[in-house]
Amino acid sequence: MKILAMPVGLLTAALLSLPAAGETAASSTREQQTAQPIEAIVVTARLREEDAQDVPFALTVVDSVALEQRRIDDAISVFRHVPGLSLTSFDDGRFAYFQLRGIGPLSQAISPDDGSVVTYIDGVPQPVYASEIAYLELERFEVLRGPQGTLFGRNSQGGALNLTTRAPGHELETSGRLEGGQSGYLLAQGAISGPVLEDRLKAGITFRASNVDGFVPNIAPGGGELGDRESYAGRGTLIFTPSGEDGARFTLSSNVDRQTSSPFYYVLRGQPRSQVELNPENEVKRTAWGISLTSEFALGGPDLTAITAVNGFRNDQFTDDTDGLIYGPLFGQPSSDFLEPLSFSDWHEEERRFYQELRLSSSAEQELAWTAGLVYFHSDFDTDLKNRSTFSPFLNGDRDATQEIDSYAAYGEVTTPLATPRLRGTLGLRYTRDEKSLNATFQGVGFPGSVDEFAQESTANFDLWTGRAALLWEATDDINLYATIGRGAKSGGFPRFTLSAAVGQESEAYAESTSWTYEVGAKAALPGGRGQFELSGFYNDVSDEQLFVLDFVNFTFVPVNLDTRSYGVEAQGSYVWNGGWSVAGGLSWTLGEIREAAEISGAERGNRIPNVARLSSTLTLNHRGPELRLGNRAAASMATVTHQYVSSRAADVAGSFNLPSYHNVDARLGVQIGRTEIYAFGRNLLDTTQELNGVLYGPGVEGASLGRGRIVGLGVTSTL
Repeated sequence: MKILAMPVGLLTAALLSLPAAGETAASSTREQQTAQPIEAIVVTARLREEDAQDVPFALTVVDSVALEQRRIDDAISVFRHVPGLSLTSFDDGRFAYFQLRGIGPLSQAISPDDGSVVTYIDGVPQPVYASEIAYLELERFEVLRGPQGTLFGRNSQGGALNLTTRAPGHELETSGRLEGGQSGYLLAQGAISGPVLEDRLKAGITFRASNVDGFVPNIAPGGGELGDRESYAGRGTLIFTPSGEDGARFTLSSNVDRQTSSPFYYVLRGQPRSQVELNPENEVKRTAWGISLTSEFALGGPDLTAITAVNGFRNDQFTDDTDGLIYGPLFGQPSSDFLEPLSFSDWHEEERRFYQELRLSSSAEQELAWTAGLVYFHSDFDTDLKNRSTFSPFLNGDRDATQEIDSYAAYGEVTTPLATPRLRGTLGLRYTRDEKSLNATFQGVGFPGSVDEFAQESTANFDLWTGRAALLWEATDDINLYATIGRGAKSGGFPRFTLSAAVGQESEAYAESTSWTYEVGAKAALPGGRGQFELSGFYNDVSDEQLFVLDFVNFTFVPVNLDTRSYGVEAQGSYVWNGGWSVAGGLSWTLGEIREAAEISGAERGNRIPNVARLSSTLTLNHRGPELRLGNRAAASMATVTHQYVSSRAADVAGSFNLPSYHNVDARLGVQIGRTEIYAFGRNLLDTTQELNGVLYGPGVEGASLGRGRIVGLGVTSTL
């Protein structure tokens, strides 16, 4: 697949302009070669601006400079830089979700509401089935560890990704980025932003198009290579301040993300070379979209914020459900017996969501900090599924199901000094009422064992309490100690597809999941402003974590709830020193285990939580060389190298097999001339095989999803 269009004029102007050195160009030689004090990291982890060191729980923060250096601009690149974060992804733009500290779905997400680490962009929650999107114009991302249900609400039981985009500035700015490399990789991005009406209206727009070829051969006759992806993404922002910068502020944002891919999902483990045998080849088209309006008012006391948003996605997916290389050994037949397109799934899914939040907060200068709000959320999720199978009644028939969710919430949190200004206490509470309904129909196709037709209308309601209590003590001017107790919850609901309808049975609602998290930690600013260091320990006690398990007798997925626990230690920090060098990284040791047995899933007490690495780490080394003169221009070398380590993980709750550990190394080496950088880059430079998750099909038949191999290329970026 090839990119069909790109903003040629904008990219040409941005990429070919090399401004002369001066006040608007690169930093001076002395600035580059002398360590500069690191400014306090300002975050909005508690829906107000504050120093990250004053937040009484662990969080990983990456600012705009580091985002640019490390090229963090999508879900997989976030995962590469956050130890303790697990990502399950099939690289199709749809099946992707995070686990954090061992909390999250135990297999694939059961429903459109089954996410334990929710992604928020500018305060708006993103769909679980469309959270794997391009991150455009990011100013900062914050990974908030531990339950965030008090302020971030629904289902953020394990944590939240709080992404903040870059607002248009007071001056006209254009930028461009063009990259090309192995495996047909190509990316083009252009952006323009600035004032439209001085002190009243600012606007910005960004567009990105990318393409990459497949990397897993399909050995079926006429097959190509699966894993290719073509993507288009855009984002627009308008900021209106009718009475000037000190008055009311209205931010209107919109985004769209379109991906077309041919994923392979799972390959048979143990092959000399990873390959599949599919006819027809899988094809997925996924479009995610959103529009939001954020209105901010300073009322002379508290500040009022209103967020109104609509977003959603559409997914059209056709898959061959019987890879011959997997189903051949599973049934003891030649793989060619599964070449005919007799077993397939034809999916059409669409979710439309509405989100409304009203929030009052204390002004920044007040010693007693508080936030209170009301939230309404509605989701309308439609599934149209046509299944055909040669061996299972559960995988035959036509299904049409609609799930609706209405959610109401009220919350409040207060932070106040206790006895001394150096000791502060935090107390927060949130009540959420979820009302869910399922309206589903089934039409049989005459397969033996299945009914001719079936219908189901069901409802389920859930009352969820979440909250936290915390103490933070300023032990010195540079060291803060904290202790936090958090209550987390994730709503129950109905599975996204009603397979049991094929035999005339209703799909039962699965239970909500609740948890208690206990955390202690220390945050320190290093002498001379050269860096920060953070150390934390946590314990999670989870009741009724949600699991989608494959029943090999009936070849159907059923929901199960299991108790789990996880505990561990995390350390992270950053440091800069003379010579233009800086380093940042983190380490996470997590032990997660199942607390009860479940016969249908094979789970046993003491088994490991799937896809949770006991040890994971990230380390980024960055260097900017001394400034040199090239005629009337300034030039400096730049280098960034990032290493990620992920230890072995259990593939499923039964402990059927382990996914092997791996190392991932990314690098970018280049030269900056004025405001233009020309560079070489490499991803997965060691070309390691990375099994991201796994599944047991039957005795000795194991499948794994794979990360992409090495890609090396060249790129250029420029800002005017």
